[in-house]
Amino acid sequence: MMTQKVKQFQIYLYDFGETTGSVQSGVRPVLITQDNGFNENSPTTIVAPITTAIKKEWLPSHIFLGEEFGLSKPSMVMLEQPRTVNQCELGKYIGLVDDRRIIKQLRRGLKQTHGLWDYSPKNGAFVRCLCSRCVDAYRNTGSYMVRRLDPFQKAKDTCDRCNSLGWDYVVIEKNSKR
Repeated sequence: MMTQKVKQFQIYLYDFGETTGSVQSGVRPVLITQDNGFNENSPTTIVAPITTAIKKEWLPSHIFLGEEFGLSKPSMVMLEQPRTVNQCELGKYIGLVDDRRIIKQLRRGLKQTHGLWDYSPKNGAFVRCLCSRCVDAYRNTGSYMVRRLDPFQKAKDTCDRCNSLGWDYVVIEKNSKR
């Protein structure tokens, strides 16, 4: 049982109890995602579960933490499954995420997960998921520059135009003002 206030990006154990479906359950590490101003002035905090089942790393809400910050196995935080919990119900302190690069990914992931991130690139560009045939259709018009949004994206998604499998691309109109 916790007695002192938690800090953002600390890791604790927490018991989620029994759940159904894909919602995380049981005793597992959690990442404190709530801002310190709220943590200091509230008996509750917001946490995101951490899992050792590394899947869908390409999702902006899945941030790989590795085997660092006190974690005993390679792990990933799942920002899309936040839960408000009582600070006093948090278990053992595990560690603190203090890597600036990962903190930046966490902040970006939190914004994207909660719809606070502006996905639209500037200067007339837009993001689309496109299969190879639809990418070629854009390129062959001569009116667009097309490049992969994330060259490290590991899993294909459904093409916006034809429902085949494709990658995320930034599409930029060549005649748009820059």
